Amino acid sequence: MNTLENAKLVDWVSGIDIQRLRDEFGSPAWIVSENQLLENVLFFERFTGSRGRILFPVKANPSLTVLQLLAGMGVGADCASRAEIDLARFAGIPLEHISYNTPVQDVELCKQLLETGASVVMDDPDAMLELQSICGSDAIKGKLLIRLNLPDCVGYINKNENQELMAHGHTSSKFGIPVEDLVALLDSFSLPVSGLHVHVGTQMDNLGSFEFALNELNAWAESLLELGHPIREINIGGGLGIPFVQQDCFPSLSTWVDALVELKNERFNYSVEPGHALVGNAVALLMQILTVKQSRGKKWAIADVGTDQLTKITLLRWPHRILTALGEELPAGNDAIAGPLCFAGDILLENVSVAHILKGSPLLLTEAGAYTYALSNRFNGRLSPQWLLMDADGRVVQTARKEDRYENLQLANFEWGSRYARTSDELLSLENVLQLSSNYLRTTSSEDTFSYVRVLKVAKNVYEFEVAVSSPVSFISMPFAIRIVGDAAIVAVLHDDGQDVKREAVWGRRLVMDCFGQVPSHENLGFTISLSDVDSGNAYKSRVVRFATSCGRCVGSVVVLH
Repeated sequence: MNTLENAKLVDWVSGIDIQRLRDEFGSPAWIVSENQLLENVLFFERFTGSRGRILFPVKANPSLTVLQLLAGMGVGADCASRAEIDLARFAGIPLEHISYNTPVQDVELCKQLLETGASVVMDDPDAMLELQSICGSDAIKGKLLIRLNLPDCVGYINKNENQELMAHGHTSSKFGIPVEDLVALLDSFSLPVSGLHVHVGTQMDNLGSFEFALNELNAWAESLLELGHPIREINIGGGLGIPFVQQDCFPSLSTWVDALVELKNERFNYSVEPGHALVGNAVALLMQILTVKQSRGKKWAIADVGTDQLTKITLLRWPHRILTALGEELPAGNDAIAGPLCFAGDILLENVSVAHILKGSPLLLTEAGAYTYALSNRFNGRLSPQWLLMDADGRVVQTARKEDRYENLQLANFEWGSRYARTSDELLSLENVLQLSSNYLRTTSSEDTFSYVRVLKVAKNVYEFEVAVSSPVSFISMPFAIRIVGDAAIVAVLHDDGQDVKREAVWGRRLVMDCFGQVPSHENLGFTISLSDVDSGNAYKSRVVRFATSCGRCVGSVVVLH
């Protein structure tokens, strides 16, 4: 008989020099522990028998830092949209390890995924019948699963007001086909159904809910096999909760795995979709105090992040552990840690003492990997923090820089002149136009030339270039820079694709370039080209190419198709 063991708060954060990290990288910053993530993966692998059957729900944390780590570990992805599928593919997760599951599905996308080897989970009879009408059974290479709504719901042990937002497996929820309707539905459905799926809820603290669900799935799978349906896949979903503070009680990952492994049936393959339990305790958020206010005997330490990154904490009143620069929890008191937003509920932690917290003090918020960054927002014009990776050797590197003030979809997509009716036909004289225009861009830019001096492939998907440049002006203009990095991107993409001669067209789908200062044209230019993994699920191969000059004054990305 298994011993029920409660999960503990992670200790990898004790190895962080919080002060040094803030001094070196600045604040705020998300920090991902590769070792903690791998430890969690190994536990779930004991249940699934294969890392590719661990399907991380991208909605829990769509960070490419997290997704690329998981891809490197062989983990799959549970995606709810085309955008999430793109992230998973560019991070390196193959189609056969991707599952598409959402309340309202794009049936055409379901068809494409099933034809290319991915999995699709459905619970809408109308959508299933529409899929049947456009998809022949011989075209299905992937797996089609049915999401069930079970007749009983064991539910949570410790009740709180947030659970009605997270009880996805409850009989009254919008998710899943009621089991009493399942046989009749499948009688009218000709496409082969490979398996069954259920999800009991988020931050589940009751091991019995998972045991009940898995027993039910096993029983239904056996029944459908007897009726001639080719059921081989069982997906238990996710939902295992983790503690955020010392007093929280959740089954440990070891306890969960030991209990469910005993319920497995050798006739079936098992998958799982862990969010909190996979990445929640592998990510921390570095912050610092901007000011300390005092009002009627209470001190308010105002941090540089709040509801913009931590909606789950402030709106759901789900406090997380916060550590000082010494790695210690704040003592009890009458004070509070709050965010910087114009919102009274922007409070991260109450009833603590901030007597020793000063302006500029760094803090670390732990167990922050799930449904924090995923729910981030731009309220008050706040920007997304940078991302740092603590690798398996304890080395910390920046994987994504802090969002820039101009990286704003409003600025990129707004049609500035759309509200103005055409009221003028003023014709500018060509003489005036010539006086206003750039002679360099109009004529002498044709004299801009570059030649390759050295190209090195220095790591997987990473190339270093050195080019000699010549220009009639003293700096490399943006059009000239586009030519240089554009051609280098073509070289890197085709070389990485195994080609030795350019035999096909390669073009850019979307270009983003940011120039922070002039790059001189009188010396050789060094820059790095780094490539995402390939998404070949469409008519073309596509990948994201990132470029950055050695001087750091010009960075950007382009989506390349070929």
